[in-house]
Amino acid sequence: MNVATWKTSWGYFGIVADEAGIRSTYLPQPEVDLQRRIDRDWPEVSEDAGFIESRWPTLCDRVRRYFDGEAVSFDYPLRLEGTPPFRRRVLEACAGVAYGSTLSYAALGQLAGNARAARAVGGAMANNPLPLLVPCHRVLRADGSIGGFSAPDGVTLKARMLRLECVSLREQPVA
Repeated sequence: MNVATWKTSWGYFGIVADEAGIRSTYLPQPEVDLQRRIDRDWPEVSEDAGFIESRWPTLCDRVRRYFDGEAVSFDYPLRLEGTPPFRRRVLEACAGVAYGSTLSYAALGQLAGNARAARAVGGAMANNPLPLLVPCHRVLRADGSIGGFSAPDGVTLKARMLRLECVSLREQPVA
């Protein structure tokens, strides 16, 4: 297992991968916080940016370009082994949501085979191991409001990413 981190205009981005594909990504944050999260989640990984760059030479550049506001796609091999079947279908469907597009939790559930599973889709998004590559930030509530986001800085980061993609946001409903 290998890990690489690199600086983007938003902070440090991290990726954990092996020979077969990408297992985990970490959205930009201060370098010390990123390293702490990776050490907690993957104590056995070794720092090897060369491995990542040799396997997927465009990945680092695309991530940087994304956070600089450029529309890019991420079509890299994702490791989802061990993920329950419905959750895996949700993550795979979400990976296909294009830059600047959004859909509701229910619509994503329908793409994954169950339109009535919005809550389960929310759980899959909350536990997404591959944020950005599986763009869970593009999944909104049925009323168009932002919903939740489990990454560092939560919905503030989600809104910032959506604004970067020129997505218009509705105000959060008052509970």
